[in-house]
Amino acid sequence: MTVPTSHPRPTRRAGGRRLASGFLAAGMACAAVLAGAGPSWATPTGESPAVQRVVPRIIDTESVDDRTVALPQADSTLRVRYTSTSVRGVPTVMSGTLLTPSTPPPAGGWPLAVWNHMTVGAADDCAPSAAHAGHPELPRMVSGDAIVSRLLDAGFVVARPDFEGIGEPGPHPYLIGDSLARSTIDMALATADHDARIGRDVVVAGHSEGAVAALAAAARPSSEWGRLRLRAVSALAPPTQVADLLDAASHVPVAGPAVNELMGLAALIGSGAAAADPAFDELMDNGGLSNAARALRPQVETRCYADLTAPDSFGGLAPAQLLGPRGDEMKQALTTILRSNDVARLRFSPDLPVRIDSGTVDTVSPQLLVSGLARDYRRAGVRVTYADRFTGHAGVATDRDTAAVIARWLVSQI
Repeated sequence: MTVPTSHPRPTRRAGGRRLASGFLAAGMACAAVLAGAGPSWATPTGESPAVQRVVPRIIDTESVDDRTVALPQADSTLRVRYTSTSVRGVPTVMSGTLLTPSTPPPAGGWPLAVWNHMTVGAADDCAPSAAHAGHPELPRMVSGDAIVSRLLDAGFVVARPDFEGIGEPGPHPYLIGDSLARSTIDMALATADHDARIGRDVVVAGHSEGAVAALAAAARPSSEWGRLRLRAVSALAPPTQVADLLDAASHVPVAGPAVNELMGLAALIGSGAAAADPAFDELMDNGGLSNAARALRPQVETRCYADLTAPDSFGGLAPAQLLGPRGDEMKQALTTILRSNDVARLRFSPDLPVRIDSGTVDTVSPQLLVSGLARDYRRAGVRVTYADRFTGHAGVATDRDTAAVIARWLVSQI
């Protein structure tokens, strides 16, 4: 069943369709070496540095019955498209899914949760809203389902953005905080505008890149949340100190198992930086990348993450084969971009509950770095709940016991 037409607020209609996404790892280091070109339409046309943000509105809905996307705990699931503002400050369209609970709305309306996904890739069909059985990215697309299911059971509406550029116009600004925050907040605002049964209380959560999205959104001024009241944020295995790892792998001379996964991530990281920064995009296209890496760039927009790690893609290159004659210059530029987008730089309201979870054997977001992030937040006066468990990167979200604990914590904040 879809959301009854008597409840949604009026919407506008527009068109569009599109691209890309990201993940993370210690070897992101190599990221310094890859990318995707930012389209000419993404460049702001106004001369003022101030960005005129688009009012978020759901402009298109489609009922979803496939249980890969439509969880059994949901009374209805919609694939939606909503208006937003790109990282380069121009109007765009983003996509995601909207799930409503089977319980009737309480007085004051249903609480809202925004779940932000982990890395899936950089192609149109990598969007989690388009997930289907047999998709090579399916485990990553649905990594949050155990948490989302429990939130639905607790009477939450759940919005799941695909992020800027994934399934809709433009490239995906992978790990770029402003873009991820905008995708998250605008989906929350568009969702609350669409269905009058939704109340004011909202929580945000996410895994890996999605953890960056959740934290970046939670750090934005309360004025950006409109009538919504942000009550808590949960970040599962958030990547941090990526820039400090840049040189760790950039000179590795061999390709092959394990290294190929880093190369796939490097492609997404470089592409994300190029999407956000026209100067970096130009640098990569003019000597930053080797000829071999530059020839593979179009694949970032046609293949999902797993396929980018293949021998006929970036997975067939060694890190040392990525750099062009201006490689050192590009590495320095990427270091600056990554440091400016590190979640360690974020500041939160002292009244906002923040939860951080990590895995003790996580090789993507190492526990030592994640626990250090939690300590730094506490020193800054943030109310942090921290927990770690013996699990890897995926298990931080998919372990059913861990998922139950995280979901209960989110519910308790309302």
